[in-house]
Amino acid sequence: MATGDTPAEVVTEVPEIVKSIQAAWDRLEDKHAVTSLAFVGAIALWSTSGMISEIDRLPVVPGALELAGIGYTGWFAYRDLVFKPDREALIAKIKNICYDIIGRS
Repeated sequence: MATGDTPAEVVTEVPEIVKSIQAAWDRLEDKHAVTSLAFVGAIALWSTSGMISEIDRLPVVPGALELAGIGYTGWFAYRDLVFKPDREALIAKIKNICYDIIGRS
């Protein structure tokens, strides 16, 4: 409540959020699939975070991955950013992807 809100203002905002979540939940047709997907996603997030922390503990792997990242960055910069025709092609490709996603240029 550092913004100056009184407790009454905060209490009136919470039900609106809860109501909007309930309305979104009621619009769903397959609630079991959404619940299962959320559960599987949480388990996948938990397991991948554990896997990444274990890989990070290996002595050679983080350095090798960092070296691979530096190498790819250098290769990308040389291939797409050094020469003007390559830069223009990259910009055109990015604009096309944005147009495909958004639908406007």
